[in-house]
This record gives sequence, C-alpha cells and structure tokens, in this order.
Amino acid sequence: MSIWISKANSAALLLTALVTACGSVGPLRNLRPQGPPPVREIAVTSDQVIVTGPRGFCIDPTSTEERADTAFVLLGNCAVISDRRNEAQPEVQAVLTASVSEAGLGQTLRESIPELDRFFQSEEGRQLLSRGGDPDSVEILDSFFQGDVYFLHARDSSAGEIEGVSEVYWRSYLDVGPRIATLTVLETEAALVGTEHGLATLQSYTNAVIAANSDRDQLPVAAFPPVAPVSQPTAAPSPDDGTLWNVGLFRRIMSR
Repeated sequence: MSIWISKANSAALLLTALVTACGSVGPLRNLRPQGPPPVREIAVTSDQVIVTGPRGFCIDPTSTEERADTAFVLLGNCAVISDRRNEAQPEVQAVLTASVSEAGLGQTLRESIPELDRFFQSEEGRQLLSRGGDPDSVEILDSFFQGDVYFLHARDSSAGEIEGVSEVYWRSYLDVGPRIATLTVLETEAALVGTEHGLATLQSYTNAVIAANSDRDQLPVAAFPPVAPVSQPTAAPSPDDGTLWNVGLFRRIMSR
C-alpha cells in the first residue's frame, strides 16, 4: 500500500535497531538512562482514532504518516524508540503497524465479516494482500473471527520494501467509529515469534486499541482470551458461486 511504501526506510531503521538491541544486554546499556519519554498512543485522522499498543510497544514518530482521511502508524520496542534503557520492552521481538481507512458511507466491516474468508481466498483478495500485487505470492494460513473482529494469518513471499521482516504475519480488522483499523504484527527474520505468540500479541494489540477507543459507537466490546481457537480457512468460491462481495469496502480496508 502507498502509505507503507513511503515509510519503508524508517521502518527498516527501526527493524535494524530491534535486531541489534532487543534481547541483547550490551547495546541496551548504551541507551540513555533518562530522556524524553516515548509516545505510547497517538490520535489520528479527523475522527481522532487512537492507536496504542500492548506493554513495551510505543509509537515511532518518524514512521507515522497521517492525513485527514487515512493514517499509518508503526510501533516498536519502547526502549529502542525512546533511546531510554529503563523503558519497558515487549515480550516478543516484533513490529506492529496500524492502518486507518477513509470513513465509509454506511459501510462497516461488521456487516461483511461473513464474506471476508471467501474474499481473501479469492484471486482478487490475495492480490490486494500481496506486497507485490501477485496473488500467487500469498497463502492464507488461517482465518477466523471473534465477535466483530476478523483475524488473518498469512504468508506473502513477494519482495517487500522492508528487509529483515518475515514472510508470515498476523493481522486483525475492526470497525473504529466510521473507519476500519487494520492492525498487523510483523516478526523479524532474526527472531521469529511463532504462531501462538504472534496471535497472542495481536490479540493484546487489538484489545489495547479497543479499550483506547471505547467511547465510540461502532466498536467491538468483548475482550479476547490470550489465545483464540484456530479454525481452518474457508475454501475459495467457485466462479459460478454467485457471491456479491462489497469490493469497494475491501479495497478501503486494504488502503488501496
């Protein structure tokens, strides 16, 4: 997506810092004992959607891009981003991202959740997921929904703009007021998180965003357990299936 590409260099720098600092006592000792506190949450777009992460993850201001209608936010290790060794660090080495879509006119993710499995299994859905626009590069590993939140586990083998990121990622989609938030957990090649920890991190991240925006009308209300039951992806529909997907909505949640 365009916002992601424009921030690739900043994200690459953050990933380099994570790989060299997280879990390594030596480099962390070189961080300052005190300094400006890290940014733990940010309000974006004209609707003031709040993006925040679980414990140990903070906003990377250099990688955040915001417009009136859309936003991209990147979160990483609080100690690394703030250059303060006393700050909390996450339990996993990962980078979190949030993409906030344009506001839709009466379009909600909640209403389209039953169609999402079939859409992402389709060629057009996988093409939208692919960093290189190649549907054959994307494999849906798992997908399910809890309440009004849709979870996706996928592998994208296409070349990305950020080096050092694993092909596999976890992602959640949810309504936040009139907008749709897409939350992603990216693990590094140097320290793979694993399926269970990746999902647990994403659920904590999703819960944090839900709690921060709890005063909004269109927002899931139920918190998620530490690990959700994993379901098998729905088979792709046949050409004569007769499904009527809301393609405009799906393109909006993919920021395309």
